[in-house]
Amino acid sequence: MLSNETKIGLLTIVSLALLVWGYKFLKGKNILSNSTLLYVEYEDVDQLTVSSPVLRNGFQVGIVGDIQFKENMSTLEVTLDLYDNISVPKNAVANIVSTGFMGGKAIILEFGAPCSGNNCAESGDRLQGSTKNLVSSLLGEPKDLKPYMNTVEENIGGIVDSIKNNIVDPNGEPNPTVEDVKATIANLKSATARLDRMMATSDAKLNTIVSNAASITSNLEQNNDKINGILANVSSLTNNLSKADLAATVNKTNKAMDGASEAITSLKSTLTSADDAVNGLSNILTKVNNNEGTLGMLVNDKEMYNSLERTLDNMDFLLQDIRLNPQRYRRILSKKKMPYEAPENDPAFEN
Repeated sequence: MLSNETKIGLLTIVSLALLVWGYKFLKGKNILSNSTLLYVEYEDVDQLTVSSPVLRNGFQVGIVGDIQFKENMSTLEVTLDLYDNISVPKNAVANIVSTGFMGGKAIILEFGAPCSGNNCAESGDRLQGSTKNLVSSLLGEPKDLKPYMNTVEENIGGIVDSIKNNIVDPNGEPNPTVEDVKATIANLKSATARLDRMMATSDAKLNTIVSNAASITSNLEQNNDKINGILANVSSLTNNLSKADLAATVNKTNKAMDGASEAITSLKSTLTSADDAVNGLSNILTKVNNNEGTLGMLVNDKEMYNSLERTLDNMDFLLQDIRLNPQRYRRILSKKKMPYEAPENDPAFEN
């Protein structure tokens, strides 16, 4: 059974591998397949970039893998990363061409017949390179420009006549279309002037925003150790939570709550019993206050109280006499009649 730390480590390794593979794949290189690396030397790569396509007859057969200066920094070495199933002759020419007016670049491989055997370039070989300008890239070799130039020459006169007829009408007055064009240009000039003033006004704000962004990134860099510490603490906390038996803790809490509920129920029952006892005592005291029963009469009848007090005194005297003169009371059991003799210092006569 793998531990949580092992699982996290494996997941991190797989994620990094997928990230690297995805990054390379988006740049046009599949690191899981073999490829052929060929090298071409140029004096000027004409803004060619890494990951630019390598084409043959308009079909992509690879990408530009790397561009580096040679040791003398007078030429550049371009690495062509060709797909595994692509074979090119050793005498192939790698031409840098423009793919459009927006500045896109590519490399076109030009060669005559397909290669076979030792005639095919292997990984590490060098090809001849050249650079074509925009016109050559889009229209082909200079010898192919003549048909285009003849077509332009034949139609340029008609185009000029059409423009002239549209500028001036037959009466010699300016054409309304030209006036509309002038008005459009004037509006465009006014709009660009306003935009320029707006940019000048917002320049200070943009500088402030850039300064604030730089300050934020600087603070993040300065507090990098603290951020790492926070992330480490969060990771430790999540690990502790994953190890903690939360279910058992919840069950214990529920049992404790059940016990507390039973205790509360018992306390309610006890309070109810105490309330009944207090009510009974209250009834007894009410009866005592109303001279009901022996206790009520004893508490409220003073004569009865005095009589009871005298009885208790006499009982006390009798017990003292029995303790002081026990021989007197033996005669009761011996059947002899003896006259009563009062003791000296009789307590009964002291009060």
